[in-house]
Amino acid sequence: MEQEGPETLAALRAELDAARAAAAQDEAVLTQLAETLRWDGAPRSLQVVLPLARLLRRVRGGAERTSTRSPAASVGPRRGFATRFAMRLFDMTRPVSLPLARRAHRSLGRVLEREEKLSQRDAATGSPAATADLLRSIEAAMLTLALQRRGEGP
Repeated sequence: MEQEGPETLAALRAELDAARAAAAQDEAVLTQLAETLRWDGAPRSLQVVLPLARLLRRVRGGAERTSTRSPAASVGPRRGFATRFAMRLFDMTRPVSLPLARRAHRSLGRVLEREEKLSQRDAATGSPAATADLLRSIEAAMLTLALQRRGEGP
C-alpha cells in the first residue's frame, strides 16, 4: 500500500477544487440558460432550438423569471387550480365519457343524415305551397276536360 504524503493530499485537494470550480461554472451556465435561453457554447442542435424557445417564452409572457428558482422549476408554465381540477376530473371520467361522446356523435350524425335525406325528398317533391298549386292546376285541368266533354267548353 502506498502511503499518502503531503504531495498526494495536495494533489487531491487541487483536483477537488478544480471539480468544484467546474461545477460552479456549469451551474452558472445552466442558470443563464434557464433565465435567458442563451448559451454560447451550446451544441448545434440546441442552438437551433433556442431561438424558438425564446419566442415561445415571449409569447407566453414568461420573460419575468427570478434567479431564485432552480432551472428545473422554471421550465414549464404553472396551471391554475381550475385547470388542474378540470384535467383531473376529465382523467377520472375519461373511460365513461369518451365512449358516450363517440356514441352521441354517431347518433347525431345519423339524425342529421336522416334529416338531410328528408329535406332532399321534400325539395324533390316540392314544398307544401307548391303541392297546393299543383293540386289547383290538376283540379282546373279536370274541370276543363269535363266541360269540353259536355260541349260547353271553349
